[in-house]
Amino acid sequence: MTSDHYRILVVDDEEPTRKLIVDVLSQKGHQCLTAGDGLEALDRMSETKFDAVITDIVMPRMDGITLAKELTKHHQNLPVMVITGYTEEYSAETAIASGAREFIKKPFSVSEFLIRFDKMMRDHKEEEVLLVLSLMDELTGLYNRRRFFILTEQSLKMSIRTKKSLLLLFIDMDNLKRINDHYGHSEGDQALIDLANILRKSFRQSDIIARIGGDEFVVLSESGDETSEILTRRLHENIKDYNAGGSRPYTLSISVGRAQFDPNHPISIDELLAKADASMYAQKKGKLKASSS
Repeated sequence: MTSDHYRILVVDDEEPTRKLIVDVLSQKGHQCLTAGDGLEALDRMSETKFDAVITDIVMPRMDGITLAKELTKHHQNLPVMVITGYTEEYSAETAIASGAREFIKKPFSVSEFLIRFDKMMRDHKEEEVLLVLSLMDELTGLYNRRRFFILTEQSLKMSIRTKKSLLLLFIDMDNLKRINDHYGHSEGDQALIDLANILRKSFRQSDIIARIGGDEFVVLSESGDETSEILTRRLHENIKDYNAGGSRPYTLSISVGRAQFDPNHPISIDELLAKADASMYAQKKGKLKASSS
């Protein structure tokens, strides 16, 4: 949905309450679907992506507190508002502790409901922006080391389930120190930005591309070992084209290491990185040996 209009799941066993909430939110341009209890809500969640959930507490089969806890487990950042008329038995503290972002007591006015809902979504949007910024490399706009580890952990688990191998490329810029020393750190920063753009051009949008150190980049691709030569060749060709353009006073050079993740013989992220790192240093060492001979 757009930033101003959301897809919302309304969960309540009382049809009049569901209708009231749906009518109020629909008039504001939001799209609403409904469920009669927590179990039906989870079924809906498995079929459709929602931007927020509004749930009553007392419902048959699965109540709203249990639903909020389940949503927190599997949809950690999803905004949840809890509604109840049982304020003594179910407090705001109980709702918030279950993972809900907002709590409102019945009966409530339309204006109070909208104020609380809008605040919940506004706070969520701000948190999402901060989360994205915390997971991105500020200079290049690529994923940072933290985000790389999060996404790669998920990819390795998926690889084990699907039995599809993965390829990790470890890319080191050969001459960053020389660029910094001769042309200044601003030019060195530009070289890193340019390399990041070359990586974006060289690999698919579904690949995980990250800057994990000063001059170190990684790419995790769903492609298996049989296409690693094609991937690295395309990268080197794009580097060659960049240098041929002559837009910078230096030549961009990289060393690339490779490591394959075999789902039949799984290893940890750290082990996979170490293998790719060792492969990269072997290539870099070979370059230095060739240049000195």
